[in-house]
Amino acid sequence: MSNKQRTAASLLAAALTASSAVALAPAAEAAPAAQTGGAACGYQQPTYLPVGQGVTSGTVTATAGKDVYAGTVEVPNGSSSTKRHAALWTDGNYTDLGTVANAEDGLWVKGANSSGTVVGGAMKVTGSSDGWPLTENYPFRSHDGKLERLPVPAGAHDVIATTVTAQGDVYGYGYGIDDNNYTKVYMWPADKPGTVVEPIGFPRGSKVAGVDADGTVAVTAVSNPEGTWRPYVWKDGVAKALQLPSGAPNGSISAISNGRVVGQGLTANFGAFAVLWDKDGEVKKLPGGTGTTAVNADGLIVGSGKTNLWQLAQAKPALTGSGSLNAVSADSTIVGSAPTADSNSFNLPAIWRCS
Repeated sequence: MSNKQRTAASLLAAALTASSAVALAPAAEAAPAAQTGGAACGYQQPTYLPVGQGVTSGTVTATAGKDVYAGTVEVPNGSSSTKRHAALWTDGNYTDLGTVANAEDGLWVKGANSSGTVVGGAMKVTGSSDGWPLTENYPFRSHDGKLERLPVPAGAHDVIATTVTAQGDVYGYGYGIDDNNYTKVYMWPADKPGTVVEPIGFPRGSKVAGVDADGTVAVTAVSNPEGTWRPYVWKDGVAKALQLPSGAPNGSISAISNGRVVGQGLTANFGAFAVLWDKDGEVKKLPGGTGTTAVNADGLIVGSGKTNLWQLAQAKPALTGSGSLNAVSADSTIVGSAPTADSNSFNLPAIWRCS
C-alpha cells in the first residue's frame, strides 16, 4: 500500500470513528419528542441499570427483546487499575459475564439477542514493535453465564463477532490467511456448535454491521489499498450495492432493521453525515446528523450531531446531557451511558424509556 493510500484509508477510518462516537447533545435536559412517525416517544431522564459492587463505569452497547441489554463494565483489578468485563441485564437482573480466557486486555460487546446471548470481540497484547503494542482479536459469545471463544478457520486472525440473530447464528468478520489486505465474513451456525463457515457472495473486504430479521446482512466493503468504503446488503448468497449519497464518494453502514439501513456518507474531504437507506433503496440525508449507530423496526434512528434522534428522515428533539447513545430496542428504549449526579467523570450503564 502506498503512503497516499495509507493516508486516505486512515482519514476515512478516522471520519467513521468520529461519526460513531455518539455523545448526547450539550444541553440541560431533554425536551419531549415530537409525535411523529411510528415511535411517538418523549425522553426525559435516564434510568440507571444495576451494576456489581465496585464497578467504576460502564455502558450498554446492545439490546434485544424487552428488557434485554448488554454492554461492558469496568471492574477493579488491583489497587489502581480496572479490567473490562462483559455484562448482561435481563428483566432488571445484572450478570457479570467476565472476560475471555487468555484475551483479557480488551473487550467489546457488539450484539445480543432476546435469549440473552452476547457476542463481541476480545483482545490480547502479544508483544511490541518500535514501542507499539502488537495485539490479536478473538470472537466470543456468551454461554451459561460466561464468555467462550468462537473457533476461526486455520490461519485466520483478528476476527470479531458483531451480531447474533434471534435463532442464535453469529456473524462477524476478520482476516484470512490468503489476503491480509481485506476482511471476510465468518458465520457460526447455531445448529452446528463449534463450527465456523465462510458464506459465499459477500463483496471483498466486507465488515458485518448487522443482520435483519429476514436474514439480510448489511456490510461495508472496505479496501485499505484503494481507500474506499462501500455499502452493501446480502441475502442468500447475493450482494446488492446500495446507492452512495449525493456528494459522498464513500459510505458505510451502521445498522439494519425491517428493511431499512442507516449509516454515514463520507465526503471527499473526509467529512461524515448521517444517512438512511429506506425500504425502496432511496438514500436520504438525516438533518443535523454526522453519524448513526442504530435503527429499530419502527424507523427510530439513533445517531450523533446537532440532532441525535430521527423518525425515518424527520428530526426529533435531541436527547441532551453528557453520556452516549449506542442502540435502540424494538420498544424504542434507547441504551447507552450517562453520568450520575455525584460524578461528572465516569458514566454508568443507562437507558431512556419511551414515554
